[in-house]
Amino acid sequence: MTKFNIDRYKKLLKTDNLGRNIIYLKAVDSTNSYASRILKNKTRGNKIQDGTLILAETQERGRGMRERQWISPPGGLWFTLIIKTTLDRKELPEVTLIAAYSAAVILNRLYDIEVIIKWPNDLYYKKTKLGGILTEVEEINKDIFLIIGIGINVNINIDDLSPYNNESTSIRTILGKDIEREKLLTEILLEFEKDYIYYCKTEDFKSIFNKIEGILDYNVANFTIK
Repeated sequence: MTKFNIDRYKKLLKTDNLGRNIIYLKAVDSTNSYASRILKNKTRGNKIQDGTLILAETQERGRGMRERQWISPPGGLWFTLIIKTTLDRKELPEVTLIAAYSAAVILNRLYDIEVIIKWPNDLYYKKTKLGGILTEVEEINKDIFLIIGIGINVNINIDDLSPYNNESTSIRTILGKDIEREKLLTEILLEFEKDYIYYCKTEDFKSIFNKIEGILDYNVANFTIK
């Protein structure tokens, strides 16, 4: 496995804020759990900035929704964003969809991989899972922080995903080659920052949803667009 190149990442990054402060870890239980500990001052030595990115080569106890196990071997993209927000907790589904769309549109733009967002937080290629998003919230001294975890199976052999019983895939499997994780991550962050800032400023999720709807598999009864 090729180690994530932080210098290359910084050269490629074009965001104004997201990911400018990066915490790189060789291994961690869960990037979301690590972010939560930082915000609660249980992890020392790291200055927390809005937009901080926590990136790990592996997760030992990666989590999906409802505490489901998320297998996170070397070669994937396992990362969490910490964002101080003015949004309400009830707007978490919108933020999760914006994050999922950011990953989906970049995978299509860079590698011609047609991704479907399976409600509420999974990225699918055909009938196999390629990635997922887990959005959580921490309230610290009346400030609200979003903890947005994203996991994508990138340069991973299909055998490493065998515990999923052939229900998951990876970019390596789809394309038959490895791709540059640094490029993929920086493009996702830029795409997400653009739509997230727009949503925060305007609260106009309908315009964003018009873009998302074409690749979204969801139950209309479970989601209302304002």
